[in-house]
Amino acid sequence: MIALMRIDNRLIHGQVALVWTKHLGVNRIIVANDDVVKNEVQVATLKMACPSSAKCSVLTVEDAVSVLNDPRAQSLKIFIVVNNPTDARRIAEAVKDVPKVNISNYGHLGNDLNSRTKITDTVYITEQDFEEFARIRDTGKPCQYQVVPDNQPLDMYELIKKAKNK
Repeated sequence: MIALMRIDNRLIHGQVALVWTKHLGVNRIIVANDDVVKNEVQVATLKMACPSSAKCSVLTVEDAVSVLNDPRAQSLKIFIVVNNPTDARRIAEAVKDVPKVNISNYGHLGNDLNSRTKITDTVYITEQDFEEFARIRDTGKPCQYQVVPDNQPLDMYELIKKAKNK
């Protein structure tokens, strides 16, 4: 069973490893990204950051979709973590059991903030990201901005709509 999919540039870090994993009660974290899986150091670092209560897999998006659609995945409690809306959209379109998409900490790192639209203090998106979120919305899956479980979740689609109308 998939508990949640989260978009977060940092992938596995304190909020994911400690707060979200415990809150969701997951026993598996799947990091899905075609580039990260090729970087042995990053894969090893992500696996070290994973809490002992969960097993971590770092997979390509295609392999993650295959695992998530496997009937045996129903016996697991899975937390999917991606670092961009494109990967989230690819999974949301291909895996019917994704209950919702959560986002925090995306697009605010780097020197290209002028080319991005500020959605929240921790989410800045590009024109391509706007299109990806529209496609995620088309899957019928809710998308919420929520840094940690104790925060009130906000509808990401509404936040994007407000930002575009400014």
